[in-house]
Amino acid sequence: MKNFLLIILCCGATVCFSADDAKADLDKKEKDLQKQEKQLLREMLELRIKLIQKDPSLKKLHAKIMELHRELALSLDSKKEMREIADKLKKVRTSLAEISQQKDTDKKDSDIFGL
Repeated sequence: MKNFLLIILCCGATVCFSADDAKADLDKKEKDLQKQEKQLLREMLELRIKLIQKDPSLKKLHAKIMELHRELALSLDSKKEMREIADKLKKVRTSLAEISQQKDTDKKDSDIFGL
């Protein structure tokens, strides 16, 4: 009976360790794939830039798109609702910058006094 319980406990421990190993392997695979994805996206962006610079038709199309984008941005920014939100955003960013500056000053002061 004792041997039977020992066998069951050993099997249970093996299953637990196997599950932990499987999770660790899955986590590692996920991190590796995320790293690979990031690298491939970087390569894709670099290639797009290179192709646009080399190909005259792509360069011309890109210039048209950028001009249309600029026109759209100007048209949107001229709307009252957009200006109101932009003003609120500017105030929030100013407040954030002030807080960040205050935190940096407080940190420098605490570093000076060894706190």
